[in-house]
Amino acid sequence: MLGMAAVAQHETVRERVEHAMREVGILLIAFAPLDAAFSGDRPFVIALVLLFLGIGASLFTGAIMLERGRTSAD
Repeated sequence: MLGMAAVAQHETVRERVEHAMREVGILLIAFAPLDAAFSGDRPFVIALVLLFLGIGASLFTGAIMLERGRTSAD
């Protein structure tokens, strides 16, 4: 029909995993410093923040690399 927007295709499992990895990575990066700020005198708080930031950055970077590989192959 004229004037109707094209229906978006369903996402594949790979695309959903990429989105989930990216979102979890962003959440870890965003909330790790907040956890440290509100943790009080918990031992090893700096190590935990660095661990969460590293995991978040790894997930985010991995998702971006997977997405770039998928889109360049299309």
